[in-house]
Amino acid sequence: MMYILGIDTSSMVATAAVMSPDKLLCEYVVNNKKNHSEKMMQVVDRVLQDSGIAPEELDAVAVAIGPGSFTGIRIGMACAEGMAHALGKPMLGINTLDGLAYNLMWECGIICPVMDAQRGEVYTCLYRWEDGRLNKLAPYEVVKARDLLERLSSAKERTIVLGDGVPVLGRALDDERGQKIWGEQSLIKAAPPALAMPRASSIAAAALDEYAGGRFDTCYTIKPFYIRRSHAEEKWEEQHGRARTGRCNN
Repeated sequence: MMYILGIDTSSMVATAAVMSPDKLLCEYVVNNKKNHSEKMMQVVDRVLQDSGIAPEELDAVAVAIGPGSFTGIRIGMACAEGMAHALGKPMLGINTLDGLAYNLMWECGIICPVMDAQRGEVYTCLYRWEDGRLNKLAPYEVVKARDLLERLSSAKERTIVLGDGVPVLGRALDDERGQKIWGEQSLIKAAPPALAMPRASSIAAAALDEYAGGRFDTCYTIKPFYIRRSHAEEKWEEQHGRARTGRCNN
C-alpha cells in the first residue's frame, strides 16, 4: 500500500494528512492562529501517530509550494524537506491553488481559488474538472480583486470561488455593484467554509495523481512558487534598482 504525507502552511491554515490511494487515514486542520513554526511538527507527528503509519512507511512527502504567505510557504517546505531528506523519500510540490481546486472534485462549473496577495490583490487561477481530470484554464496570476470579479461576471458561467482571498473579493466592490456580481442571483458563489480553506488531504490527493504519472522532486530540486517577489524585495528594488542600473551602464 502506498502512503503520502501532505502538508500545507501557505496560508493562515496549518494542515497535515496521511492518504493512500484507497482512503484518507487521518487529517488535522488548525485554522485559528498563525503559529506554524511552533505547531507544524507537532501536527505532523500527531497525524502520523493517529493514522498508524510510521514515518519509514511513507512513500513520499507532498507539500504546498505556494503562492501564499511567504513565511508560511517556507515553514511548510522546510518541514517537508527535512522529513524527506531524513527518510530518503521523494517529494511532490503542489501548487496551493491546484490543491484548493482539489477541494471541489467533480464540481461541474468553473473553480476559481483565490489567495490573499495583500494590497487588494489575489493570487488566482481557473480550473474545470473534465473526465475525472483537473484542467487548468488560465495561467497562475496575481490580479486586483475588482478586476477578477468583473472578469468572472463577464464570463456568465457558474463559478465557485474559495480560499482566504474570498473576503478580499467581498471588499472589492461597492454595495450596489457587489450585489449584482456577488448577490444571490449571481452565477459566482463562494464555497462553504469547510471546503474553502486549504486541506492537506487535497495536497495529498493531487500528489497521488502526480506520483502515478511519474512526476516528483527531491529535497534538493523542489522550489517554492511565489508568483511575485516579497514586498521587502520590491521596496529594495525601488530604492536601489536605478542606481544599480546606472553602475552597470558605466
